[in-house]
Amino acid sequence: MRTIRAANYTRGRIAPIRVVIVHTMETGETSSVAENVANYFANPATQASAHVCVDNDSEIRCVPDSDTAWAAPGCNSDGLQLELAGRAGQSKSGWADPYSTALLKRAARITATWCKKYGIPARRLTRAELRAGHKGIAGHADVSAVYKRSDHWDPGHDFPWDRFLTLVRDNLDNNPPAPGKPTAPAWPQRMLHHTPGQPMQRGHDVETWQRRLRTLNYTITVDGVFGAMTAAATRVFQREKNLTIDGVVGPKTWQAAW
Repeated sequence: MRTIRAANYTRGRIAPIRVVIVHTMETGETSSVAENVANYFANPATQASAHVCVDNDSEIRCVPDSDTAWAAPGCNSDGLQLELAGRAGQSKSGWADPYSTALLKRAARITATWCKKYGIPARRLTRAELRAGHKGIAGHADVSAVYKRSDHWDPGHDFPWDRFLTLVRDNLDNNPPAPGKPTAPAWPQRMLHHTPGQPMQRGHDVETWQRRLRTLNYTITVDGVFGAMTAAATRVFQREKNLTIDGVVGPKTWQAAW
């Protein structure tokens, strides 16, 4: 697979890979779409990226799997981002033409490789399962609906999920595994806390903690900023888990959430 490295992405990950997110590149159907969008991601002015771009005859690697692409807020830290040529507004017949048929075969092969490598079931997650941290495959629209951090609705209402997942499974040696439970990501090696009057901590590790608390049905905003609301939700969590109630996310509090 050819590589055109994206300019903007986050080195490393703060959470284990658990989901493949399917996007459309909102382009026409030409044989240079993957290259063109990869070159767009390579522009330092572009504040977005994906792991792989695919069209009918090529696959371009933009970000290593081990790094975090900027494509689906809410599922960047634990997601693999797959960009497909085409538009979210395509009809069923549009997804069935020769171009899209070739595209879907390539995309399914890449997805199957990821499923094998990272133990991801070849199944589409419900939005409740996505929110709960299960492993699987989802669309950008699902991420937008669950985490409410973008308004993107790709790959669209008429994307052929059944056909795509059948192609993915055809590329797998065995039947897809059962949905996996979330694995605890490594503690971020800093104590997460809020001190009134002091600058608030920010980062992907804070976002991961907030997202996990919200998955566990605590009232919290996922914004990557460890403020008073996050500290309060943390104290409630600690109380329910019989931990030291200090609002500080250390190794024990972090591990107890998974």
